[in-house]
This record gives sequence, structure tokens and C-alpha cells, in this order.
Amino acid sequence: MKLYKLLDIKRGITSIIGGGGKTTLIHTLADELKAFGTVVIMTTTHIKKSDVFKNIITDDSTPLSHIAEELKHHRCVCIGTKADNDKLTTPHFSFSELSLVCDYILVEADGSKRLPLKAHLEYEPVIPCDSNATILVVGIDALENKAQDVTHRVDRFCEIVSCKSTDIVSDTMVASLLKFENLHDVVVINKCDTFELTQKAELLSKKIYKKCIISSLLKGEWYVSSN
Repeated sequence: MKLYKLLDIKRGITSIIGGGGKTTLIHTLADELKAFGTVVIMTTTHIKKSDVFKNIITDDSTPLSHIAEELKHHRCVCIGTKADNDKLTTPHFSFSELSLVCDYILVEADGSKRLPLKAHLEYEPVIPCDSNATILVVGIDALENKAQDVTHRVDRFCEIVSCKSTDIVSDTMVASLLKFENLHDVVVINKCDTFELTQKAELLSKKIYKKCIISSLLKGEWYVSSN
């Protein structure tokens, strides 16, 4: 089954947060969705330019009609305002404006410094108020490693789960973090590239009391967990 169906992606805004494969998830969903709708990829924080879809750098003089025209040709575009380090930040359009010219908006609403686990400060994540759903990504490779090596905002993580930064991350810790923050509608446990990692993901999913998708986005494989 297509991933967008498992995640029940609806027309409008979907927010993606966490760590361990947000960009790959967004690209996977965009590639599926563009077959029957137009897709805008953007951020409420900062993202790297897409190496898959056309990037459109906007400023306050960019007309909305330009985005609409590009979508006619490319079906999916990544848009944003130029930021430092060749990254993009929030574009010069409101979500209501963008909704007039595209069918789906996929928002990377979080930064994780390319780490598999993310704890959030009080001002994070930056989820649009009109978002249909929030998908949280966790990399299974966070388990059995020191918290300080695999966690963005490790001090916050340690505060929430009552551990030290040198402690080994367990599935109980991850589940406790997700339950405490309660930011997500569904969890994607990613990087399950082997049978052993998939088994670990199954055990983790049983401690998360919301829908979980177990995936190897790298291999293009995913399914709903049996939790």
C-alpha cells in the first residue's frame, strides 16, 4: 500500500516533526501525491534545498501566480525564503494563499540536526494552526546509543525522561518522551532496514499508544505496526 494511504494524508496541510528521516518521508509522500495533485514542500523553521524537486526561492515581490505556474509544469515544488548556509526558511505566503494554488502542503515543522531523536523546547515545533495532522518521525537507530550522541535537545530529553546524557536510550525512554510531549497524531519509526531493527521497532510501537508505521524509507518498505 502507498505510504500516503497508510498515513491517511488529506488535502491541505500535513506537518512532519521529529528526527530520523523527515526529509526522506516528505519526498516519499510528495512523489506519491503528485500523481493526482499538486504539492508544495515548505518549512516553518529551516530546511535544506530539495535535491529531488524544483526549488523556488521567494521574496516579498514573488507573486502567487508564479508558484501556480511552476506547479503546472512540475507538480511538486519546494519553496522558501533564502536563509543562511544555503537553506530555506518560511516563504512569503500564508498557508491560506498557498492552499489556493496547490492541493497538498507538506511542512517540515521541526529541526533535528540530522539526529534520529528530538526533544522539544516550549516554542517547538512550529505547527501551522490549520494542519490536518502531525506525523512524528523517530529513527530506530536512536536505541542502544548514548542519549548525547543521538538526541537533539538532549538536555530537554534528559529532563523529561529523568536520565543522564551518557545513559543508553531505551524504547521505554522514547515512549515516555512521546507520551509526555503528546505532539503527534501518528508515529513513523524509520530506519528499520533489517529484521532485527524491525523487531526492535515492533517492541517500541507496543509502548506508544497511537498508530505507528514501521518503515525503511531507504528501501521503500512500510507497514502498520501490530501494536
